[in-house]
Amino acid sequence: MTRLWPEGQEIDVVQNKQGIPTTFTWQGQRHDVAELTQQWRVDVGWWRDRAWRAYYKLSTHTGMLVVVYRELPDGGWYLQRLYD
Repeated sequence: MTRLWPEGQEIDVVQNKQGIPTTFTWQGQRHDVAELTQQWRVDVGWWRDRAWRAYYKLSTHTGMLVVVYRELPDGGWYLQRLYD
């Protein structure tokens, strides 16, 4: 079963020079990124409630597969999806 948080759960992220996550902390646990499997950007709703985000689908060294995103206007990071 996949867990989805449409509004995201706030996480702390360490990123490389290109802005790609290398480590994130969620629920007090650190997760090192093993592989970036996909990345994309979304910019919708600019005429009212804008969603301008950079998304990353990542696998971790512990076997987690997740989707995280960064809010581009303010730089906040969020976990949106955890695959089982």
